[in-house]
Amino acid sequence: VRARAVGGKTLHWGLVSLRFSARDFQAASHDGYGENWPVTYDDVEPYYTRVEEMIGVCGHTDHLENNPDSHFLKPVPFTCPESEFKGAVEKQFPDRHVIHGRSATATEPINGRAPCHYCGHCNRVCNVAASFSSAGVLLPMAEKTGNLTLQTNAVAWKVLTDQEGKAKSVLYIDRLTRQPREAMGKVIVLGAGCLESTRILLNSKDSEHPDGLANFSGALGHYFCEQIMAGDITGVVPKLRGRRSFADDARPNGTGIYIPRFRHLTTKSPNFIRGYGFEGGGGSEEFPGFARKIPGFGAKFKEDVKKNYAAVVGVGSFGEVLARKENYVEPDPVVKDAWGIPVLRFHIEWGPNELAMAKDMVETQRQMFHAAGVEVLSERTTSLPPGFSIHEAGTARMGDDPKKSVLNKFNQSHDVKNLFVVDAASFVSSTEKNPTLTILTLSMRAADFIADEMRRGTFR
Repeated sequence: VRARAVGGKTLHWGLVSLRFSARDFQAASHDGYGENWPVTYDDVEPYYTRVEEMIGVCGHTDHLENNPDSHFLKPVPFTCPESEFKGAVEKQFPDRHVIHGRSATATEPINGRAPCHYCGHCNRVCNVAASFSSAGVLLPMAEKTGNLTLQTNAVAWKVLTDQEGKAKSVLYIDRLTRQPREAMGKVIVLGAGCLESTRILLNSKDSEHPDGLANFSGALGHYFCEQIMAGDITGVVPKLRGRRSFADDARPNGTGIYIPRFRHLTTKSPNFIRGYGFEGGGGSEEFPGFARKIPGFGAKFKEDVKKNYAAVVGVGSFGEVLARKENYVEPDPVVKDAWGIPVLRFHIEWGPNELAMAKDMVETQRQMFHAAGVEVLSERTTSLPPGFSIHEAGTARMGDDPKKSVLNKFNQSHDVKNLFVVDAASFVSSTEKNPTLTILTLSMRAADFIADEMRRGTFR
């Protein structure tokens, strides 16, 4: 799922698009842990809006402080089990909200793109670019400028510097010929994904940079953070059992329901800090995954599956993993990939805060299903391992202090002024929210900064 292809992970991502909140950027001020971001919500809010107007995000205006509303296209309607679940949970728990999923999907025509036609194949890359991917939306925009050269079959290895210490090129291996080549630039921008950008910088070590490029602080590779997926639960809304399906499988990814964070907003826990949210949905997919959880065989089994087809609802949990220095990656001294480039070695484990949060997440999902009268079909109560969320972040963090961070507030290297890192490696903390919308937002902000500096003649 960490695709090495033109378009990267946006070829098959879940499309969930959530803005970070003002609290997220200044979390340390609320609970005393870690560092605040060097940017505030007000700094990035105009870029959130610009990105949303470019890519298209569908959803519903909910006026929740910790989940700022986007510039929305119309939402995808709830299914029957989602509506039933929402009504029951919000009645029993006034501090919890069950809202429409916020998805990078064009539910209306936008920027020349056709709206979603509900074919249900978002994971296979949208043929009409209704769902967002860099290959379907951003690269065509770049091509139209006439200024884009796209070099495929290029396996990035390291950033090379000149005698003045400036970044001069990216050294890459041609995937077909296996020969090394250079891509030159006045400015070098890494957006290869958190782990891959970090690997490139760590592998860029030389006599002048023995610990990797842009690593005067020693922070490069450290402070890995993401979301812990602590549990999931699936069940049946009894009153809907036996009703016919309304083609629930054809909805775009990222829609369904979202239950925003409520811990340490209106309710607190003495056992952990920060919080979590739930993503899920009701109804059935093209192949009903819940069928694997129903015992039986033959005609009776088929009948049981059909009977529950329109009544199933499920949620999965996403909790914030704290950015800790002891969670880090480094180049493996022995293992190399197929092109002879050192791979990353991981030193990452869940800490006490994640484990205490995970317990609360499992108890909360059970509590909500019980209150909603949902009959549980299956439940996972053990946490998935580190890395499973695919939301890795933090290994080239931004900050105001060059002694404690890799990048400044414009994603610019403190050490190498014409080097930028614009993916989630730049994050100071992970939050409980999916990272892609914020990655795009920070990238656009960094691009504006680079353009302004180039007009001033900073990069020659």
